[in-house]
Amino acid sequence: MLRDLYGEKRSPCSQREVDLIAAGHKRYLTKSGGARAQFVSVTLDGLRLADYQFPEADFAGASLVGANLSRANLERASFYCADLRKADLRHANLRNSDMRGASFKGANLSFAALDNADLRAAMMVQMLGPGRVTVVDRGDPSEQAGSATGGERGVDFSNCSMKGICFANANLSGVNFNGALLNDANFRGAKLADVSFVGAVICGVKDLSVPPEALKGAIADVSADNDDAVAALRPKLDAHQQWIMTGGTQGQTAMLDDMDLRPLHKHFAGRQLTGLAARRAVAIGVDFQGCQLQAAKFDGADLRDANFSGADLRGASFRGANISHARFTKSDIRMLKLLSGKVRETDFFESQQSDNQFATAIVDAAA
Repeated sequence: MLRDLYGEKRSPCSQREVDLIAAGHKRYLTKSGGARAQFVSVTLDGLRLADYQFPEADFAGASLVGANLSRANLERASFYCADLRKADLRHANLRNSDMRGASFKGANLSFAALDNADLRAAMMVQMLGPGRVTVVDRGDPSEQAGSATGGERGVDFSNCSMKGICFANANLSGVNFNGALLNDANFRGAKLADVSFVGAVICGVKDLSVPPEALKGAIADVSADNDDAVAALRPKLDAHQQWIMTGGTQGQTAMLDDMDLRPLHKHFAGRQLTGLAARRAVAIGVDFQGCQLQAAKFDGADLRDANFSGADLRGASFRGANISHARFTKSDIRMLKLLSGKVRETDFFESQQSDNQFATAIVDAAA
C-alpha cells in the first residue's frame, strides 16, 4: 500500500468553532438555514463533542485522536479515513455511518450503535494541487488505513449494537466484540486474530472463522425447528391472556422461565400479559411493543435489542437482566399501585443498560 508521501495537512479547529458549526448544522437539519457540518481534514484532537447532534456531518480525513464523542448523534455521518485513535465513542449513535478506512486503535465504542455502518478497508487520496497527491496511510502495516486493529490493545466494541455492519477485509486483530449485537454482520475476508466474541449475538453471521473459545456464550441463530417452538409456546401466551381477561376463571399464567422466546418474536406485541414470568429467558430482539406487562418478572433475562415501546411495565422486575439497546420509548415504568394500597416499584437493580435508555419513558414525578 502507498505511504503518506507529503504528510497529512490538517487545519486545527477550536472548541468554540465546533460549537458554532454545531449550531449551524442544527439549522441545516431543520431546514431553517445554516450549513452541513464540514470537518474534512480538520484537527479535532482532544475536543469534547459528547452529546453533540451531528447526523450527516462530514469528518472525512479528520483527526479526532482522544476526542470525546460519547453519546453523540453521528448517524449517517462520514468518517472516511478519519483518525479516531483513543477516541471515546461510548453510547454514540453511528448507525449507517461511513467509517471506511478509519483508524480506531485504543478507541472505546462500548454500547455504541453501529447498525449498518461500513467499516471496510479503504484509503484516502487528497489532491493538493498540480502533481501533488497525498495518500492517507498511517505508517505501520498493522495500522493501515482500513484497519480496526489495536495491536497490543484492540478496539473495544463490547456491547455495541452493530447489526448489518460490514467488516469485509478489515484487520480486526485483538478486537473485543464481547456482548455485541452482530446480527447479519459481514466478516468476509477479515483478519480475526485474537478476537473475542464472548456472549455476542451472531445470528446470520457467516465467514466467522475463530476458535470455539472466542465464541463462549455467543448466541447463534434460532434452531431450525422454529415452527415447532412457536406451536409449543404460543398456546402459553394465549392461555395467559385468557387468564387475565377472565379474571383468573379461565386459562392459566404463563411460566416462560429459562426459555428461548425468540421464535415468538412478533407474537407478544399488544398482548395483555400482566404478571408474566420470563426469568432468565432469552428474548433478544423480541417485540413487546404495547404489551400490558405490569408486575412481569424478567429477572436475569437477556433482553438486548428488545422493543418495549409503549408497554406498561409498572412494577415489573428486570433485576440482573441485560437490557442493552432495548427500546423503552413511551413505556410506562412508574411504580404500580396495588389493591392493598402498597406500591411496587419497577426494578432495574443490577441490570445492564445503555445510556439515556429511559429518556422518553414515562416515569414517576419527582418528589
